[in-house]
Amino acid sequence: MSYLLVPIGIFILLMALIDIFKTILYINGGGKLSSFTARKIWWLYFKLARGNAKSPILNFAGGTILMGLVGMWIFLIWAGYSLIYLSDPGSVVDSTTGENADIIGNIYYVGYTLTSLGNGDLKSGSDIWRIVSNVMGMNSMIFISLGISYLLPVLQAVVDKRTLAVYIYQLGKTPEEIIKNGYDGENFTPLYSRFQNLETMLLKHGEHHLAYPILHYFHTNKRSHSTRLNLAILDEALNIQDAYKLDKSANAYTWGVLRGAMDNLAVRLAEGYSSIDNDPPDFNYFDSLPDPLKENYEEDPGIPENEKFSERRGRLLGYIKKAGWDWEDVVEAK
Repeated sequence: MSYLLVPIGIFILLMALIDIFKTILYINGGGKLSSFTARKIWWLYFKLARGNAKSPILNFAGGTILMGLVGMWIFLIWAGYSLIYLSDPGSVVDSTTGENADIIGNIYYVGYTLTSLGNGDLKSGSDIWRIVSNVMGMNSMIFISLGISYLLPVLQAVVDKRTLAVYIYQLGKTPEEIIKNGYDGENFTPLYSRFQNLETMLLKHGEHHLAYPILHYFHTNKRSHSTRLNLAILDEALNIQDAYKLDKSANAYTWGVLRGAMDNLAVRLAEGYSSIDNDPPDFNYFDSLPDPLKENYEEDPGIPENEKFSERRGRLLGYIKKAGWDWEDVVEAK
């Protein structure tokens, strides 16, 4: 007997089960194995796309990662139990002859016990291994089923993510467009009701991102469906309001409420999903604003003397660059 295989197999099983628990049930970020695997697959796709967010190759990254995680969990559980069974030559025997199964036979037995697809040609060699087989079957029923059932809520979250992107895109294709489309000559009444809906969608997206970190890797090369790009456009529109205080009505607080929802989303973004660019883009929207909005200013007041404002915009630029977009994609309607 190769007793050393038992602790190795148990260690692999524990790694897999902990990763499944943290990724699916913990709802506070993914497990280390899942996060590592997702990053590496995304890196490969990003290299194939040559860092260009408009490349259709990146559209396949999310689905590949999702299936890759489920496949990884199944493989690790299969490998862990296979090592445990291989520690004892008599753990699996032929149902007819009673002879010990070979290495392939042990792996095959573990595989068909996990999937309940066997034809009974092999069986456990002793009572202890029958109990282990029962534990393995229950383990499969719980954790592998969890892994497979993980697919559906993630795909629903992807739909919600795309819906959020299109909702923002309809407000305006650029930060300036959001300001101009929302201004009716007196105030920003057309935006207030939409901002209320948008706040809920942003908060929900933040929680989805925390519950399903893989959501970050579902990319689209269409501007109208890119959540990352449209979130940047929305946040820059909020920056314009924050810098120039354009809305002076009693409902101006709605901008602050929406900004709070964006701040909550930013907290949900781990360092691996964002970065800070030390050279934030130019802030030159004043001249293109509608004249009534510039009445209280003789000249462009410029960027607020606030380090957090510049840092926020630097993070905004780093956020879109992380997926291959450029600042021109934010400020230019294409």
